[in-house]
Amino acid sequence: MHRTQIYLPNDLHARLKARSRFDGLSISELIRRAVEKDLQRNSSSSDVRQFFEEMAPLESFADCEPEQYVRSLRNSSRILKNEQNDD
Repeated sequence: MHRTQIYLPNDLHARLKARSRFDGLSISELIRRAVEKDLQRNSSSSDVRQFFEEMAPLESFADCEPEQYVRSLRNSSRILKNEQNDD
């Protein structure tokens, strides 16, 4: 584990400190969890690529590009077509 220092605005630090007491977790742990959650949320495109890399051994996915496949699913979605028609 690496040690790092960050600067927080006073109001954010106060809210974090209160949350720390309420949850019974250290401020460091709350920050680690928040950063981890944010990184996981922002890595969804790599999740799609990872899925296709894992599926690569399947013959049906051999020549499939992840972005193209997802685009084709979205284009064939009745829900998305209905939303576009409502606009």
